[in-house]
Amino acid sequence: SSGRFAEYGKQWYQRRVRGDGIITSFAVVAAIAGAGYSSFYILAIGIANLIADGLSMGLGDYLSSDSEIKFARTELAREEWEYDNYRQGEEREMVEIFKGRGMTQEDAELVIGLTAKYKDVFCNEMMVHELGLQPPSDEDSPLKNGLMTFVAFIVCGIIPITVYLFVDMNSSSGDTNFYISIALTAIALFGLGVLKSMATYISWYRSGLNIMVLGCIAAGAAYGISALAEWAFKPLGEDFCNHVNGTMIGNSTADI
Repeated sequence: SSGRFAEYGKQWYQRRVRGDGIITSFAVVAAIAGAGYSSFYILAIGIANLIADGLSMGLGDYLSSDSEIKFARTELAREEWEYDNYRQGEEREMVEIFKGRGMTQEDAELVIGLTAKYKDVFCNEMMVHELGLQPPSDEDSPLKNGLMTFVAFIVCGIIPITVYLFVDMNSSSGDTNFYISIALTAIALFGLGVLKSMATYISWYRSGLNIMVLGCIAAGAAYGISALAEWAFKPLGEDFCNHVNGTMIGNSTADI
């Protein structure tokens, strides 16, 4: 149903895959293309960067998820101990919290009195309302989260460099390949925006355009900076090479 799909979409985005794989990968493509390098360099550096970033994102998600889950389970165990050993005090705390949110004393005591009959329910409510934490689930898995992030990053990030997998590395159609990469990236970013709208219930076209425009801005910045650097430093590199070559030729002549 739409509710289950929305929950799946939320979990997908919670794994930090919000188009960053596509944007990062295309930014690399744009930077290399802006510097005037061939398709071979775009493909080689693009794949290396994609795998390295994917591993970094997956490992980071694993470590952060592991810390979050362990912390939540520790806090839940503490709430359960306080329920067993200091239940009345915990109930008073919850009554004060609910009163602070607009409930009357009588209604707050009624709600908390009923909830406190059920240990698991009460402790979970304490986690949410007192600590601001989501209760941990038995299905929570740091390894699963890390793998999900890695796979999603690779699947999304491969899109901008897909065209370079099927072209002659020595061909002169670099600009055409780059334009195809731009089109694939824009379509993919718009699609992720549509997926996000299904999880957040906002306008699908607005969400799609938002992510697509942000991605294009990032890639445009990478392309522009790379092109500017190539224009500014290429003469210096040529002068350096000419100087080195001249020195080598001069030394060779002196040896003769």
